[in-house]
Amino acid sequence: MKPRMLRNSPRLLVGWLASLIILSLIVASCAAPPVAPQPVVETVVVTQAVPVPVTQVVEITPVPLTKVDACFSAASGTMAVAWYAYENDLFEKYGLDVNLTFIASGSKAATAMIAGNVEFCQIAGNAVTNAVVAGGGLVMIGGLFNTYTYSLMASPDIASVDDLRGKTLGISRPGSSSDAALRAALKSLGLDPDTDVTIVTIGSEPERIAALEAGAIAGTVINVPESSEAKAKGFKELADLSTLGIPFQHTGIATSRAYIESNREVVVNFMKAIAEAIAMMKQDKEGTIAVIADYLLLDPEESEASLNEAYDVLVVNFLPQAPYPTLDGIQTLLTAAAEEDPNAANFKPEDVADLSIVKELEDSGFIASLYK
Repeated sequence: MKPRMLRNSPRLLVGWLASLIILSLIVASCAAPPVAPQPVVETVVVTQAVPVPVTQVVEITPVPLTKVDACFSAASGTMAVAWYAYENDLFEKYGLDVNLTFIASGSKAATAMIAGNVEFCQIAGNAVTNAVVAGGGLVMIGGLFNTYTYSLMASPDIASVDDLRGKTLGISRPGSSSDAALRAALKSLGLDPDTDVTIVTIGSEPERIAALEAGAIAGTVINVPESSEAKAKGFKELADLSTLGIPFQHTGIATSRAYIESNREVVVNFMKAIAEAIAMMKQDKEGTIAVIADYLLLDPEESEASLNEAYDVLVVNFLPQAPYPTLDGIQTLLTAAAEEDPNAANFKPEDVADLSIVKELEDSGFIASLYK
C-alpha cells in the first residue's frame, strides 16, 4: 500500500517523480566511462519441471431444511424440553426448520394436529389418549414426564385434604392433564371428584394461581416452578402427586400415524433433537433455568429458589435418557377415559403409543452417544 501522503496528494506525487527523473540524469552524466565487456561463462542447470497443484474450488449447495410446524400445549415448566431444543438450534442440527408455537390446552393442540396445522406437539398424554379414542389418528412417540409432576395446592385455611369437601377446585379445562391429575389425586386421597368437590374451568397455571389468590377456588394442581411460587405466597401443599405411585403419561411428544408413514425420517430427526435436548439439559443447569424463566416470564433472581427446585424435580428426577412413552401411564389414562366413554375400554396402550422411534434411536447407539 502507498504511504498516506502519496495516496492523498496527486500533485505532490507528480513533483516527486519529476525530481527523481532530473536526479537520474545528473547521476548518469557523472558516471565513469563504460568498461569493455568480458567473456562470460554460463553454467546451465537443467531441472525437471514440477507440476504445480491446482486447487479446485467446489461450490457446495446447502441442503434446505425441512419446514415443520410444532407446538407446546401449556405454559408450564414441563414444556421445557421443546423450548430448550428450539432455543439451542437442535432442530436445525438435524435438518429441520421448526416453527414452534403455543396452543393453549392439550385438546386444542390435538385438534390442530388432526387438522394438519401442526405436525408435532409437546402435549399432555390424556389429550392424545382422548383423541385416539375419538378416532383422531394421533400417537405418542416420546414420553418426557412419565409420572405426575403436580402438587395439590390449597388456600391457607385448608388444613387437610378432607377440608376440600364441598369446595370448588380449578383446572385448565375438562380433559386436560390438570383435570386428569386432580381427579386421580382426589381418588387416591379418599375423595370423589364428582360428588365431594366442584371442579371448574379456570385456565393456565398462572390463571389458577390468580384464582387462588382471589379466593375464587380453594385448590388446584400446579407444576413446579409455579407450585414453589405458590408456596412462597402462603398457599399450602396438600400432596406431592409424584409420591403417590400412580403411573401416568403426563407430557410427551405426539404426531399423527399418517405423518410417520409418509415422513418417518423427519420424525426420527425430530426425536433426535428432543433426545439431545434432554442430554444437554442434564448438563446445562444454568441454560435450562434461563430458558424456563424466559418462557414463564419469571425473574431469574427473584425466582432463583423456585427455578432451582424446578430443575431438580423436572430435569434431574424425571427426564429419562431414553424418552419412551409409558404404557402403564397410558393405561391409567384409558381407564379414566372409560369412565366417561365406555368405548375407551376397547383400546390398548399400544393404540396410543408408538415406541419404535425411540427404540430406533436407542438400538442405533444414538442415545448412548449423547452421554459419552
